Amino acid sequence: MWRLTLLQRLILAMSIVAFVAIGASVVFLYIRFQASNDTFREETLSTFAEDLRRELAVDPKLSSSRATTAKARIRALHGQYAVLGRDGRIIDSSGLQESLIPYIGDRAQYFELPPHDDQKTLFGISIPIALPGSAGAIQVAFPKTHVTFDSVLEEFVRDIAWIWIPFVMVLLATNIAVLGFALRPLRKAAQEAAQIGPSSIATRLTESGMPNDVLALVKSVNAALDRLQGGFLSLERFSGQLAHELRTPLAIAKTRLSLSQDQIARAVERDFEDVERVITQLVDRVRVRTLHYEAADIVDLGGVATDVARYLAPMIVGAGRNIELKIENGPVLVSGAKDFIFRALRNLVENALHHSPENGMITITVFNVGISVADQGPGFTKGRLREEIGLLGKTDREDGLGLGLSIVGETMAAHDGRIVLANLPSGGAVATMAF
Repeated sequence: MWRLTLLQRLILAMSIVAFVAIGASVVFLYIRFQASNDTFREETLSTFAEDLRRELAVDPKLSSSRATTAKARIRALHGQYAVLGRDGRIIDSSGLQESLIPYIGDRAQYFELPPHDDQKTLFGISIPIALPGSAGAIQVAFPKTHVTFDSVLEEFVRDIAWIWIPFVMVLLATNIAVLGFALRPLRKAAQEAAQIGPSSIATRLTESGMPNDVLALVKSVNAALDRLQGGFLSLERFSGQLAHELRTPLAIAKTRLSLSQDQIARAVERDFEDVERVITQLVDRVRVRTLHYEAADIVDLGGVATDVARYLAPMIVGAGRNIELKIENGPVLVSGAKDFIFRALRNLVENALHHSPENGMITITVFNVGISVADQGPGFTKGRLREEIGLLGKTDREDGLGLGLSIVGETMAAHDGRIVLANLPSGGAVATMAF
């Protein structure tokens, strides 16, 4: 299952916060400026209406130069005005045939007229005139888009508010870069921990240069690795002691049986050899978990195959089987642990010996990427060919014990390689250690 890393979680959280902040800021600014716009519009309308009322107080016919200038300013801004009598009829206007809204008497009010015909939406004010004479109210209205503050709001949204988005994006990118830098020691420790395996249990996470909070985690992991290494070493010592304690009585028993000429004694000797093989495999399985080698440790696969063939030849010939060694294309060099590769190959050859028929041939072949061991036995089961190598208790053949290939599989995994199983068309099995 795919999971977000800590850095990805922080980036996602910061991105959400940034976009919420942008949205909240836009909404707040819109509401705030809309309120200010309404206030400014109302003050503008009130100013024009009050100018007309002052001029009307000194010039009821609004024919003076100042009154004419006030009316011209209203027309220049595409506004409209009307001076209403107490009976609601128009005394003076900007060309209107009727009042903008019905005359309501001595109550001032703001109003908005929806667009109609070629007329845009109008926002206006109607104020009563508490003066002697026939005038009753002054009405002034402007198109909403022609009030000064509307254009200011539009310019803000278009030219200024958009700066907020890239600013937040730059701030977010900066925070992400800072987070990446801050989490670099943690990523370094994670990468080092990912490289630690059974073959490198002596490796520890770097403590120098770590921040104090990360250093506490690194020290805890290193302490756990120390305990694991101690457990591995104790297990290896125990396996060696156990093998020694078991092999000694077995060797004594085999020596005593060799003095007997009875056929049953020969059968028991073979049984003891199988027991020794199982003990050796159990010890090898424990030791392979502590496998460790350096990059400079170079192994000649041809040399290892030669040593294994020479080591097991007496046993193979004594069992009535044959062995041959083929080395193709000269030396084949790999980086690895020679002793462990030797034991893995020995397990393959012993496994082939265990399943080879009388006078059967066991062939060890060294080629440019590995070693293969072929025999003329019954071959691997179909289930075994489909399964992965390395599971304890899985049998190698119909009557196998289930340890040999498991050890080889773990050894190859520690060398970044694999073991490949196949059956030969002519009969028999072939196991390949591919590096």
